[in-house]
Amino acid sequence: MKDLYDEKIKVLAERNGWSLARTKGHIDGETSRRRGLTPSTYAQIGIDEYCLGFRSGYYERKNPELIRSKTPAAPVNRPLTNSRGGAHDT
Repeated sequence: MKDLYDEKIKVLAERNGWSLARTKGHIDGETSRRRGLTPSTYAQIGIDEYCLGFRSGYYERKNPELIRSKTPAAPVNRPLTNSRGGAHDT
């Protein structure tokens, strides 16, 4: 089982261009989030590669491309009208 975990770390690190420490942190962060565990203070504020990876796995973000495509378009700006129904006088 340890070999499978190590292989997953290597494959993910190569695919994303991450260090092994960052990848291990990412996997541990995902696991903690799925189990409902609170991250340690070290994992929350640390600045080493492991902590950066942990936070990227724990605080999951949605793909911005997917979010953008589901968001309705902004309303079209229309000229203001006065109470008489004409264009707004400036």
